[in-house]
Amino acid sequence: MTRQVRNSVLFLLFIVPLALYWKSIGFEFIPSWDDYEYVLDNSLIRGFTPDNLRAIFLEPYFSNYAPLHLLSYSIDYSIWGLDPRGYHLTNAVLHSVNSVLAFLVLRRLTKSDFLSIAGAALFALHPVNVENVAWVAERKSLLAALFTFCSIIFYVDYREKGRTVLYGLSLLFLVLALASKAFAVMLPVLLLSYELFLSGRRRFVQLIPAFVLAALFALASMHAHSAGSSIAKDAFTLEYLFGAVYPTMVPIFWKYVKILVLPSGLSGFYDAAVYDSFLDPVVLAALLAWIAAFVIVLWKGNGLTRFFFLWFWIWLLPSSNIIPLHVYYADRYMYLPAIGLFVLFAYALLKVSAYAKAQKAAPYLIGAIAVAFAVVTFFRLDVWRNEVVFWEDAARKSPNQDRVFLNLGYAYEMRGRYDEAERAYMESINIYPTQKAISNLNMIKEKKEFMRHRQGGASGGK
Repeated sequence: MTRQVRNSVLFLLFIVPLALYWKSIGFEFIPSWDDYEYVLDNSLIRGFTPDNLRAIFLEPYFSNYAPLHLLSYSIDYSIWGLDPRGYHLTNAVLHSVNSVLAFLVLRRLTKSDFLSIAGAALFALHPVNVENVAWVAERKSLLAALFTFCSIIFYVDYREKGRTVLYGLSLLFLVLALASKAFAVMLPVLLLSYELFLSGRRRFVQLIPAFVLAALFALASMHAHSAGSSIAKDAFTLEYLFGAVYPTMVPIFWKYVKILVLPSGLSGFYDAAVYDSFLDPVVLAALLAWIAAFVIVLWKGNGLTRFFFLWFWIWLLPSSNIIPLHVYYADRYMYLPAIGLFVLFAYALLKVSAYAKAQKAAPYLIGAIAVAFAVVTFFRLDVWRNEVVFWEDAARKSPNQDRVFLNLGYAYEMRGRYDEAERAYMESINIYPTQKAISNLNMIKEKKEFMRHRQGGASGGK
């Protein structure tokens, strides 16, 4: 690839996703889905005061320790105030930058122009990433990915050129990634996988500082989750883990593959069928299929296929409910893992086209798939326009989730649509009667009664 072609590729990888996500700049916040806590009601981002900076960097916030995530909102607030357009613009730019960096990372790891362009293009345009980009509160994934890509780039350059300054920059960006989102604790494991399968001359001692840094941030993240009560008290009982969480996750891993291959039915909140045993036929079949995939790839595959298969699992691991949280699976968890499967798909396509002596067809096929993904992304974006549209979409796709209808009721209530809010709260209670839903329903009834009296009084006065 000539420098001119390379620069053209980099330009397109930046400008095309930015153009695709441009309409998200006109979207509102989603207050009922973390935007309220992170931005609208977050006093820490309203000024770079010593107290705010101390709290951002030294204290957990909203069950997380991600100071750079909060600091990015401080920068936005200093420029835009609470205008959502600025926050959405920042997210769109970050994703475009990540698309460029993804190409640079893949070029170093695969040494293939085709695999690098294919992997980066699918990453840039796939609709599974809409949640990460269009949702202001999910910026932490965009930031962590940006710094993760930079760390990988400098690490590979260090291993190929031997310059200590590159190693130092890799560690610096590792720290920045860790300070953006906890999933970056897996970066040292990915670098270990690089040494095992791609480096050509294995060395491991230089990874020790990276593992130490990751361990420290992992402890900080665990403390934040415990302090914020985001981990249930009975979460680590064997009965709960092996009688619900782990069996349920095995088929979900295949669902991730499905939405990457065929991204239909995407939702901001999924129903998850809960299984209580590994011997359940669905769980057992999914487990045996994964075992077969591991055996085939790790036994028969080459260094590249092994590495990118493990890339998928390494980045998925923090979101796999090993430490149980309240969400079984979500589109946002695919932001980095998906790249591994994109590269494997492109590699398989390259091999098949070579076997069929139709190598020239592979780029056109990847291009067609990327365009199809971009079209789906363009329409999927509309779901994130505001919280009413978002929760109505989630309610259609996850009709058994009480939290979906609770948040839909809140969205209606904030817009004065009290009859619809009442119905949504009642639906939430019918699914699972939480105190929050009951309280909200009673408040809605009081508001409606007050309005009836007020209107009656006004009619009597006339």
